[in-house]
Amino acid sequence: MTDVTELGVAAIRDGVTKGDFTAREVAEAFNANVAAAQDALNAFIVATPEKALEAADKVDADRAAGKALGKMAGVPIGMKDLFATQGVQTTAASHILEGFKPEYESTVSQKLWEAGAGMLGKLNLDQFAMGSSNETSYFGNVISPWRKQGSNAALAPGGSSGGSSAAVSARLAPAATGTDTGGSIRQPAAFTGISGIKPTYGRCSRWGIVAFASSLDQAGPMARDVRDCAIMLEAMAGFDPKDATSLDLPVPEWEAGLNADLKGKKVGIPREYRMDGMDAEVAKSWDDGIAWLKDAGAEIVEISLPHTKYALPTYYIIAPA
Repeated sequence: MTDVTELGVAAIRDGVTKGDFTAREVAEAFNANVAAAQDALNAFIVATPEKALEAADKVDADRAAGKALGKMAGVPIGMKDLFATQGVQTTAASHILEGFKPEYESTVSQKLWEAGAGMLGKLNLDQFAMGSSNETSYFGNVISPWRKQGSNAALAPGGSSGGSSAAVSARLAPAATGTDTGGSIRQPAAFTGISGIKPTYGRCSRWGIVAFASSLDQAGPMARDVRDCAIMLEAMAGFDPKDATSLDLPVPEWEAGLNADLKGKKVGIPREYRMDGMDAEVAKSWDDGIAWLKDAGAEIVEISLPHTKYALPTYYIIAPA
């Protein structure tokens, strides 16, 4: 049998739907990885193997009964411990909330369960999502599964969604939720070689998520690649009357849109983003990305964002305001 822990969201969903393997087999495999790696990575605050199996069994039963399966059918995921999960401890990585079990489910997590996903557990993070290295959690640092060549020194997975990035990168989960206020999805995704998206503000409901800065916070997907993120975002997104800033707009078919080209599109490349002292490998990745955009038909335009240097100090004023 295929090692299902090497598969991403799309491959698991399609394999379960076709009957190549069962959702329970997938959940059992990832549950085993979570248990095996916890001491080394500390990616999870609490594991919920029974929740993953319960959701998997429902998907398998629905398939056997000929029922339509959801966008995330059979995909077990990690849930950043900033999302309220009914009956399961939700701490925001703080001692203050240790033992708190909500009586309600966040809108985003509820949408994911309805789409057929299951929960492997609650993922570690910087305390109250305030940090960029996952070193401020009451429950201890998260360790990146990556190492520098020739060294076994522990590395940071980024933050605040460091548990999410470490878990996906280490094959403890095919995908995970994250939240992004000032880079907390995008930066840890970059640090661990996975994909992450901060959606347009209002695209995903903030209801049931412990807030950092309500005018900046946004939930988003973290997964192996862009297609997997697109699938997960379709399941997460949508209007929510419980969130006054939620966008009342149809959810696009992002997965289907990945097959389109970029002909006729202009893409701006800010010159200020190529900083002095940038690592050569990072600079090469930047150049490769520009080349991919060109190959897809986009017109590349060099632009200037002269206020970039003020972004971080401005963020530190707005975020706690």
